[in-house]
Amino acid sequence: MKASLILCFMCCFFWANAQEMTGKIKNHGKSDMDMVLMLFGMDYPISIGSVDKKGQFTANLENVTLDNIPEENLSMSMGPLYWNFHFNCNNSDAFGENAENLAARQDFVRLTKNGDWAGTVFLVSDEGLRTWIEDPGYNNAIKGSFYEVMFVEEDVTLNMACKSSVYASDDEEVETEYSFDIEMKKGFNWVEYTIHEVFETDPNIRASFPSKVTITNVKDPSKMLWVGTYY
Repeated sequence: MKASLILCFMCCFFWANAQEMTGKIKNHGKSDMDMVLMLFGMDYPISIGSVDKKGQFTANLENVTLDNIPEENLSMSMGPLYWNFHFNCNNSDAFGENAENLAARQDFVRLTKNGDWAGTVFLVSDEGLRTWIEDPGYNNAIKGSFYEVMFVEEDVTLNMACKSSVYASDDEEVETEYSFDIEMKKGFNWVEYTIHEVFETDPNIRASFPSKVTITNVKDPSKMLWVGTYY
């Protein structure tokens, strides 16, 4: 009984704090910077936290609002949920009534210094995924997880799978499978993409790509590597 209560407490604690992430940005060692999202344009950064000169950071999506974002920017940047994930299904049918819910995706976290864009942070479970994210046409995907931020206008629960396809060459189209098991609250949410299988291609034509992926809430924040690139 005692063990069950402890487990319940731990689960509730994680859920209550799931919007906040703390840790260290690898190879930071620069200066204090702001951590922002730029879903709605570089002129309207959305602050989610800060990082100190040693790389220690706190990023929190709780209570982040769009109050200062012009309506024009919102309408230009948001679109149907089914088209806003990193991986897209062939059609919207699998999403049912959630398909047309408005959403916006942020691929990685930006760092600013005195208002200027000074760096980018990639959220991955393996640094080998970073090169693929930067240039998937020339760098091979590998198994592992990467993480993004999704804004949704309404609460959304997805528990389904869909098929899509990717061209491996001019005359070869490969079927891909994307499974969704995610619950998102109205506002900003962390999203985890786990690559289970990679289709190996002819490297002279294009890089290998993910062929089986699951999309979930973040399962274990301790596995996230925050890797910075600076300008």
